[in-house]
Amino acid sequence: MKKIFYLICLTLLLISQLVSAQEKKNIGLQFRVSPLSLLDPRAATVQLGIQANVKNRFGFSVDYGLPFKKLTEQIYTNPDLQFEQHKYHRIRAEIKYFMPPSWIKAGEKSRPYFSGEGFFGPEKYRKKDDWLLRDNEAYHYEYSDITRKMRGACLKVGLEYAIGRRVLLDVFIGPGLRQIKIDHHTFGEELREYDAPVDFYIEPVDKREGTFTRIHLGLGFKIGFVII
Repeated sequence: MKKIFYLICLTLLLISQLVSAQEKKNIGLQFRVSPLSLLDPRAATVQLGIQANVKNRFGFSVDYGLPFKKLTEQIYTNPDLQFEQHKYHRIRAEIKYFMPPSWIKAGEKSRPYFSGEGFFGPEKYRKKDDWLLRDNEAYHYEYSDITRKMRGACLKVGLEYAIGRRVLLDVFIGPGLRQIKIDHHTFGEELREYDAPVDFYIEPVDKREGTFTRIHLGLGFKIGFVII
């Protein structure tokens, strides 16, 4: 996945350099960061990306999230989020359509847009001394090596606002769906009676195997640095 991300970034960079050399202004390039990804309680990442704007009307971007849990380990203490051998990353790709000035009254520094985003987040980790609920039965295991794959998409509305000559703020919100696929490889599995906790307890999705669909909300902001 890292090779794919680097290849896309290199391609966008070469395109922008070629257009710049030809003294055209049809393509712009930005480097972008997503600060809120550092606070993801499940899989915190340093989310970095590249966005290419074409003819001031369309934007194409790709982000890659590198694992970083040092900060969230000090903030969150939920045992259901403390995994061993936790390996993961995040990939996002987005297409934007910037609204024409005639559609909406916006200042020179503001650029409203519609967008569609797709995302993918694979994970592998180990849980100890926990439960697997299967076929109306409960199994306790010594440990389980779990594979969790999340993919989904959302539609967003957003606003890019220039806060400097080379810096912009991108805020967005929008609904979507995500699909989560869980596979267990248990050790020391034993059938037992299971008493689920109560008092506002939300059962983790990895207590079961299978594919599950959830509502997703795309909400946050990014900071962009204009390269070209």
